[in-house]
Amino acid sequence: MVVVFQVIATYAPYIYLVCGLTALYQLYRLWQVREERRQAIFMLERERAVRELSGIFSVALLLLVIMGFTYFASRTIPQAIVAEPEPTLPPQFALAITPTNTPLPVTPSPTPTETATPTPEPPTPEPGQRTIEQPPTPTPEPPPAAQAGSPPLCPDARSVISSPGNGATVSGVFTLIGTATHEQFSYYKVEFAPGANAQNGFTYLADGRGPVFNGALASINSRGFANGPWTFQLTVVDLTGNYPEPCRVTLYIEN
Repeated sequence: MVVVFQVIATYAPYIYLVCGLTALYQLYRLWQVREERRQAIFMLERERAVRELSGIFSVALLLLVIMGFTYFASRTIPQAIVAEPEPTLPPQFALAITPTNTPLPVTPSPTPTETATPTPEPPTPEPGQRTIEQPPTPTPEPPPAAQAGSPPLCPDARSVISSPGNGATVSGVFTLIGTATHEQFSYYKVEFAPGANAQNGFTYLADGRGPVFNGALASINSRGFANGPWTFQLTVVDLTGNYPEPCRVTLYIEN
């Protein structure tokens, strides 16, 4: 443990330097987030700004803890260790211990034996007795995701999610492909809501500051979602803050 404190004391100036640079960057991010929150139009953008502010303050608290621990470990603890000498026994209580080379007895371990489990054989029918056949096991019907590939619910050609198709089953990391354009384009955003064909209750997921023509809109990791149907919505916002009818698709997630 003393070695760890000596290493921290040796590299303490570098730790303070890294913490200081990180603090300067967090101040810059704080100024950016406050400006974004002041200029936000939608409630979702304001909520995201509040979450980012919470993260900035959490990082600041963590930096204070790291710097305090570094100071405590490099100044206080080594001085306390040096100040307290290790207690020694008087010469009359010293014991001379001579090691012996007597080997310990080896205890044999029992060898496990495998027990064969007999497989039950089907009963042999007696003469004249009818054999009752077992009914076939029904095959489960495919889930609603088998209707994958149906056209998405996109009433406006400027806001389209073309892949995966409406009703498709996805897993792992997948990408939403589509088009997000407008004559007075400002940005687009992707949102999600639980259930199939959801109409409200959407939560912000991703956004883009440039138009997209039949390209990648957002990359999504399905492990962050529970299994079942989810509705994903694409909204294109113009310079005036208005937007055409959003495009919605229902995807079935199986992790």
